[in-house]
Amino acid sequence: MHLHTLPAAHQSVVCLTYLGDRPLLVRHRRRSWEFPGGHAEAGEDIEETARREAREEAGAVLGQVRVCGHYVLSSGHTTVVTHAPVTGLEPLSGEFETVEVRAFDVLPSDSELSWSDGLYAHLLRVLGLPGAPPL
Repeated sequence: MHLHTLPAAHQSVVCLTYLGDRPLLVRHRRRSWEFPGGHAEAGEDIEETARREAREEAGAVLGQVRVCGHYVLSSGHTTVVTHAPVTGLEPLSGEFETVEVRAFDVLPSDSELSWSDGLYAHLLRVLGLPGAPPL
């Protein structure tokens, strides 16, 4: 994780969404629990992508969106990490891949997350956000 820096280019944005001090995750139709995020559309800036993905996937209206940094997967795929409070929730439209939205006291176990690489817990710890499981 490259804290507080932006890459020259990125393919996607993830938003660490919070309802109060509880991480708000979405359950993907074909995967499992994850933070909202996805590919940037042409002409979108980072904040616009974060807001659109949170609205589409979680029905979430976001407060201030903060850019926290970025990470690069071994494939070269670059994701910008953002963080934002959820100021409102709207019903899901059903046209996107989310089947459930839930706030957690602590992140689900790796076996219940879409990716079991520990990245979410690491991000929460590094950024000092609540909800990371104990080490």
